[in-house]
Amino acid sequence: MKKRLRIISIFSFLIGTSLIFSASYFELFFPAKNAFYLGIFGDIVLAIIRSLGVSLITSTFINLLKFWVESTETLVKHDFINRLTRNEMKDLKEKIEKELYFRYNNHDKDNFYNFFEQELSSLLNECYYKSHNTWIECHVTENYFSKTIRKRFEIVNPSRRKRTIKIPFGAEMQRVEQVENNKLYQIKRFSVDSKDYTKEINSRLEISEDCPYISDAYCVKVHTSWDIKVKKQCTVDMVIETIAPLNDVCFSNKVTMPCKKYGLVFILKDSSYQLSWHSFGFMGNHKNKIVEELMDNSLEIGFNDWILPGDGVVVSISKCEKKHV
Repeated sequence: MKKRLRIISIFSFLIGTSLIFSASYFELFFPAKNAFYLGIFGDIVLAIIRSLGVSLITSTFINLLKFWVESTETLVKHDFINRLTRNEMKDLKEKIEKELYFRYNNHDKDNFYNFFEQELSSLLNECYYKSHNTWIECHVTENYFSKTIRKRFEIVNPSRRKRTIKIPFGAEMQRVEQVENNKLYQIKRFSVDSKDYTKEINSRLEISEDCPYISDAYCVKVHTSWDIKVKKQCTVDMVIETIAPLNDVCFSNKVTMPCKKYGLVFILKDSSYQLSWHSFGFMGNHKNKIVEELMDNSLEIGFNDWILPGDGVVVSISKCEKKHV
């Protein structure tokens, strides 16, 4: 801001001085007694040029004096921030934070401040989930678990620019005997703001198997994605059906963006099994903000506060213990 003011003041002073000297130059070489006298019209033009020059110089000094007198008040009221560019505001923020937190100690690069500055503060102007809800209905057959998973989430864009968000679809799954790999993960519905894209997303879905070459049991890879443009807000709705062997007893659900309100409902359609759960990420540190409803064959979890990308819940399925008579 000071640099811009200095440049503008210098230009105004130079232009004003040039105009005054130009008018004086013409008056010196074309006086009234001269044969080439400019006449009344010329006098008017020279008077205008001289007045303009004087005005520029005067306004420059007035603005400098006004800035000097009002600078303290402007600083106290923080009005000067409105005049700063984005880079100038970032520099000011960094200087203030260093004074606040590192005046009496070293500004070590390997500390939480730098982690927050580089990793977390970058999310402040990014899209987030206003709400993220998942409903799972799990059936138990003789050979496998079959799950119907419905997800519905609202994405909000806090910035003024339209942003492109990638919606991932993917899983690492185990093979299931007598079930084809393309039946292990099926997208039954996918819509954005009620516009259906089920056919398009299924045409992109890739399911690959590396089981003969690697020892990892989760050798069936499922992946694809869909890009959506978010101007202010949009709603995404999807239904996915999966099949997993009976030894694959864990189901994880996590968010890929900051989330303001998280919810999960898991219903198990078999009374001989029971559910348990635990959270990962920040949820475990805020027990007072978790809404939990746990019964023998169903689970409902709600979290009414912010969680970060990668946070979520793991649900485990286990056989009920037989009661001894």
